[in-house]
Amino acid sequence: MGLGQMIKNFFPHKKKVVVIVQCRLSSTRLNRKALKPLGGKTVLDWNLASMKKVKADDYFVATDESSFAELEAIAKNHGFKIFAGSLEDVLDRFCKVIELSKADVVVRATADNPFLFYEAANDLVEEYFKREKTSPVDYITYSNLPHGSGIEIFNAQSLLEAAVLTDVPYDHEHVGPSLYNYQKIFKCKFKTPPERYNHPEYRTTIDTAADYRRALLAVDEISGTQDVVEPYTTEQIVEVFAKPFIKYPVLLVPSVKKGHGTGHLRRCLDLAIKNKWFIYIGNDADLTERWDLIDSAVNNGLRKFQIVDSIDDAENYSMIVTDMFKTDKKLLEKLTSKTSVVCLDEGNENTDSAEYVLDIIPTVSKTRTVNFSNPFFIPLSENKKSESEKDFKKALVVFGGEDPASLTLPASRSLAKNGLKVTAVVSSQQKKNELAEKVSDDIKGLIDFVLPIENLKEKLYEYDLVFTHFGFTAFEASGAGCAVILAATTSLHGSLAAECNFKCLSLKDINSKKVGELLKNKSALYKKIESEKKESLSDYLLRLSCGNHFSCPVCGKKEFEFSNKLIARTKDRTFRRCSECGMIYISWTVKEKQTEYNHAYFFEDYQKQYGKTYLDDFDSIKKQCTRRISNISLLYKLVNKTAHVSITPSVLDIGCAMGPFLSAASDFGWQVFGADISSDAIDYVQHTLKFPAVCAPFPGTNFSAEFGIEKFDAVTMWYVIEHFQNLSKVLESVGTLVKKDGIFAFSTPSASGISGKYNRRIFFDQSPSDHFSVWETDRASSILKRFGFKVIKVVPTGIHPERLPFVKKHHLEKNALVMKLLNVWCRFFKLGDTVEIYCRKI
Repeated sequence: MGLGQMIKNFFPHKKKVVVIVQCRLSSTRLNRKALKPLGGKTVLDWNLASMKKVKADDYFVATDESSFAELEAIAKNHGFKIFAGSLEDVLDRFCKVIELSKADVVVRATADNPFLFYEAANDLVEEYFKREKTSPVDYITYSNLPHGSGIEIFNAQSLLEAAVLTDVPYDHEHVGPSLYNYQKIFKCKFKTPPERYNHPEYRTTIDTAADYRRALLAVDEISGTQDVVEPYTTEQIVEVFAKPFIKYPVLLVPSVKKGHGTGHLRRCLDLAIKNKWFIYIGNDADLTERWDLIDSAVNNGLRKFQIVDSIDDAENYSMIVTDMFKTDKKLLEKLTSKTSVVCLDEGNENTDSAEYVLDIIPTVSKTRTVNFSNPFFIPLSENKKSESEKDFKKALVVFGGEDPASLTLPASRSLAKNGLKVTAVVSSQQKKNELAEKVSDDIKGLIDFVLPIENLKEKLYEYDLVFTHFGFTAFEASGAGCAVILAATTSLHGSLAAECNFKCLSLKDINSKKVGELLKNKSALYKKIESEKKESLSDYLLRLSCGNHFSCPVCGKKEFEFSNKLIARTKDRTFRRCSECGMIYISWTVKEKQTEYNHAYFFEDYQKQYGKTYLDDFDSIKKQCTRRISNISLLYKLVNKTAHVSITPSVLDIGCAMGPFLSAASDFGWQVFGADISSDAIDYVQHTLKFPAVCAPFPGTNFSAEFGIEKFDAVTMWYVIEHFQNLSKVLESVGTLVKKDGIFAFSTPSASGISGKYNRRIFFDQSPSDHFSVWETDRASSILKRFGFKVIKVVPTGIHPERLPFVKKHHLEKNALVMKLLNVWCRFFKLGDTVEIYCRKI
């Protein structure tokens, strides 16, 4: 050992840590994103302020020649040096800075990340140096931080070596891969972070316009309109990105077309303010009042950045809500091809491609299926007329901001000629003057034309009668205790009015004579509406925004494939049939708490549903299992030649619960094995029943390692198969577990049964939220054939002839002869609400 090396050992060199932030302004996805304004400064300002909190010896911005001039002042303002190098070869940029700064350790960050966990960066630097003493690394990072909140640390010398070894363009563009893609040469560590930083579910980077909108919302939520001085802490970032409006961004698409009224835009602006959602106002909008309404919304809390003029990036929203009277078919198909769409009070008959259809104002459509209809979402005023106020003295005429059919004047005249004092709402002073000149002298003193009344809903009770068209105001006026007359501005509006029992006049009948006839029967003009104090529309839609979209669980048909036929809609779910394989599946569902298969599931919860615990019901369940293993045993012998039949055949029961099938199969001489995700269930199977079982998910478990058996003579799933989201992977895995000519048997609810055929709405309403696939007996064979199985026996179960419409209509007694015959008929035609399917592995 030389003297120099001995001196180094006794007086070790303090390694120089250099922070390098890479930045360029020529990004293709979001050009010049580093200079985008955010909270009173640029995105780059945020990044550099955070990285300056990381303990280091030197700080650099590594950019390219064309970006240098615009970035220099910002870098120097934060105490960073700036270096300009290659535009495309970012790795070379880093190497040049290493040589310039004489760095030993590099902390890398990218400038498009304003919400960095600088605390995590400091912890990772400490971790790097701790490892220097025992197991040094060339590369280290935290693996489960939000996308955009992490940094990387390199050994500087290792990075210089890596740059020489690789000529892969991806490595030179992204830097880190030049090390971690070559782990035979370099030692790399992807470390699981402490719980404080472990939030992979969030995206905090700014790489797209959608990311930038999310960042604007986050800063607005934390800091409001104040300029931000200090970068946010980890806790502030995690808290704000957990907010539903940031985690699940929503775009509202209202009608802003002239002639469709202002109600659609008003409602969407209100939702945008309350839920902090975005609203689309296209460049082709021609609604005259739109800017006044938008200005009013901005004064009431809407941020200007919430207004967007493009829907080209619709896929970046968790949900799009259309509120458009009649959505154009091509527009609807464009939106539904990219994300989940909720249609609100949609007049278009063809809404099958939408994942959710919500009607607030009732509809007369016989062909359009809705998920939910609830007029109580119309917000009603607390101000109401007293029951005794039934004299018609004061009337209000209001036909929206536009009044496209020019009904204000004839409606006002018809009421005034019947002796009522009329207040008529018009859109502008010019319109007010025009209409006033057209009023005849005999009723001039009875009609007062006014500009739009602010907060009209709260003032409706001041009037005895309201003349309007079908819409919110009609319901709000009825809720305030006013008499209501409607004008049929379109045939659709006339039909809706009749359906909801409003008195309605055609356009040609808006005259003093026809109105006078209606006024003679005062009681007929009142419609009682009481608001339910439950969920508001904004809260209800907020819950929908967290919903989940699913592709076909069998073939994984492309997401948002609207060619998949709509089968059913319920309040919380939408069901479709895959156009490729024919499986019925949940295509969309509200987010619900997942079932936990713990002690309560088998005891307290089971007892609430069935009046006894699972163990109390064990013998009854085992009786059904005895019939099932009897079927399996017979089929196994029939499809196998005697020489190939195992002396003691083996069966794996996936989702074995507390083991009733295992117990029945063991009694039949089978070697039994169980698997379940419930530790309580497996504990009972292992220690009470004494059967081999494993608590593990399926697929993904190595049963050969667990049980020492590669393939089984039979694999079973009893009311389990419908719970899998990725059914293709499940059936493929089952195919690898079953021996050739072995048996695969399962039970599941059936849409081919009486309920599925004759009580379809109820059947799907009652289908549990975690039943992702719904099987049909006539399609099972073709689906299972894809995975190497041939159906050899179908057993209908859950036979309920009492659910037949014929039986309900005639109130047939359970023990009547016809009921017994119907029972036989249901079994023959396999009309069970549940079914058992037995297959042979081919």
